[in-house]
Amino acid sequence: MLQVPEGFPTRVWVEEELSGTLLPPGPWTLVGDAAVRPAWAAAGLPEPPGTLWQPLCEAAKRLETLLPWLEAWARIPLRRDATIVAVGGGVLTDMAGLAASLYMRGIRWQAWPTTLLSQVDAGLGGKTGVDLEAGKNLAGAFHPPVDLVVCRAFLRTLPPRHLAAGRWEIFKMALIEGDQAWAGTLLEDGLPAPETLLRALRAKAEVVARDPLEAGERRLLNLGHTLGHAMEAASDYRLLHGEAVGLGTLAACCLAEEQGLAPFPPAFLARAASRLAPLAPLVPPWEACLEWLSRDKKSGPDRQNPARTAIYCILPCAGAPAEQRLLPPETWESAHRRMLASLT
Repeated sequence: MLQVPEGFPTRVWVEEELSGTLLPPGPWTLVGDAAVRPAWAAAGLPEPPGTLWQPLCEAAKRLETLLPWLEAWARIPLRRDATIVAVGGGVLTDMAGLAASLYMRGIRWQAWPTTLLSQVDAGLGGKTGVDLEAGKNLAGAFHPPVDLVVCRAFLRTLPPRHLAAGRWEIFKMALIEGDQAWAGTLLEDGLPAPETLLRALRAKAEVVARDPLEAGERRLLNLGHTLGHAMEAASDYRLLHGEAVGLGTLAACCLAEEQGLAPFPPAFLARAASRLAPLAPLVPPWEACLEWLSRDKKSGPDRQNPARTAIYCILPCAGAPAEQRLLPPETWESAHRRMLASLT
């Protein structure tokens, strides 16, 4: 079990193989992504009464998807002493956590994330949510799982594209800490070592423990997500979330340099760009991104000009921790252009 800060609401486990030893001791039911049911069954793990296996994608990440789950739990019936076990990627854990927060005004849940991205990011921290027409994750709640079970066996079932996408969430963590050497190791292929997962989870847990409701420091974890979310949505979700974060992080490096922060070595940025280059045809034009940036949930009035919108932008800095600054959405235009040019 990972050593987390005192008082942290989630126990964190990093396991090599799937095992039922960490399943809830009391009453529980399961909601999972249908794509991972074969792996769950192959490990001989139980499917209790009321188990729901759902085919999920970003388009299904809506409030209306949750209502049948809540009705099913009420029919079992689940009581307040029950636990929801959520098995799937970030879309599934975001939705299941929100549903657990709504059922009987909040019951316990466990996250069993099955993608690299969800194992190092979405499953930890208690941010649950669904999308609205106006943008990603605009309806949600802070409802941490009681357990996060990270099992590397799931990673062996991932397509290479999904594994590569998840690496950008760890890459982001390395730049938040200002550790360029660690970031460089994440540009290699292959399954991340257990030590890599543990380091990323420990770093996120420490930030979340200090700022559980994202009132200040925790916004740093959004590195790559500001422009990344906009590109993801504007691409009609042809970009995977982790891919969009990678592109957004590269653009944030460009924006940080334009804002006067210490630039990253050109060779380092070129190496990151070469890994992202196959995604160039999926990158939406700036005009499409600006529309989504203006709706960013981290936006608010510009302090110097209240009539304008500003966004909390996370800027990485070579050799130092990342910084956050309130900047107008239009500030990203040049960074978007430089990022796209570096891919070709």
